[in-house]
Amino acid sequence: MSTLLLVAIALTGFFAAALGTMVGMGGGTFVVPILVVALGIDVRAAIAAGAICVVLTSLKGSETYLKEGMVNMKLAMVLEITTIVAAVIGAMVVIFAPEAALKVIFGLVLGVTGLFMIVDPKGRATVRSGPDPLGLEAQYDRPTKPGKRQYVPQKLRSGVGLNSLAGLTAGMLGIGGGAVQVPIMNKLMKVPMRAAVATSTFMVGMTALVSALIYTGAGLVDVAVTVPAMAGILVGSAMGSNIGTQVPEDLLKRILVGVLFVLAVMMIADGVGIWSVPG
Repeated sequence: MSTLLLVAIALTGFFAAALGTMVGMGGGTFVVPILVVALGIDVRAAIAAGAICVVLTSLKGSETYLKEGMVNMKLAMVLEITTIVAAVIGAMVVIFAPEAALKVIFGLVLGVTGLFMIVDPKGRATVRSGPDPLGLEAQYDRPTKPGKRQYVPQKLRSGVGLNSLAGLTAGMLGIGGGAVQVPIMNKLMKVPMRAAVATSTFMVGMTALVSALIYTGAGLVDVAVTVPAMAGILVGSAMGSNIGTQVPEDLLKRILVGVLFVLAVMMIADGVGIWSVPG
C-alpha cells in the first residue's frame, strides 16, 4: 500500500470522525463509504475498519457530550438491549453476504435515513412532561440559547423495537447504528436533536465493539487500512464533538442530510457497477 493511500485513509478517518461525532453517527457511517467509493478499499475491510473507528469515535466524542450533560444515560441503556443483540446477527451476515449486495444495502440505508430526516411530521415538538415509568426524563443546558432544554422520551416500546434495526445495520455495515438511532430518537421519540446526537454518540461505541470483535475473529480486519484510519479518528472525533455542541440544530440536520444523500448515491452506483475507482 502506497504512502499516498495511507495518508488518504488517515484524512478520511479525520473527516469522518469530525462529521460523525458532530451529528451523532460515530464516524463509521461516513468512513466506510468514502474508503470504498473514493479509495477503492475492499468493502469488508472497510466495514471492519469502520467498526473499530466507531469505537474510538464514541470514546472521544462522548467525553465532551458527557461533560455538557447532553447524554441521556438511562435512555441509552434501555435502547442498547435490542441494539446489541441485532448487531451480532448483522456482523455474521457480513461474513457471507456478496460484496455488491453490501454496497447496495449500505447505500439504501444511508438514503432512507436521509429521507426520514427531512420528513417533518405534525406533533414532533419536544414533550416536556408526562408519563415516564422508567424515569427517562432529562435536561441539559442550551449552548446556543439561555435556559435548559427539558424533555421526556416518547413511544418507548416502538423506539426500543426499531433500534434493533440500528443494531442490524451496525453489525452489517460497521457504522455503529447512529444513522438509524438519531432519526428514531429525534423523529419518533421526540428527543431534541442535540440530545439525540449526544446519546447516539455514546451508544454507538458499545454496539460497534460487539461487531468489531466478530470481524476480528473472522479475519476481516486489515491493519494497513485500520491503523491510519484510527489515527485520523483520534484527532477528528474531539473536534467534531466540540463543534456539535455549538452548531445550531437545524444546521446539523442540513449537513447530515446532504452528506447522507451524496454517499448513498455513490455507494449504490458502486454496488451496481456504475461507479468504480480507477485502478
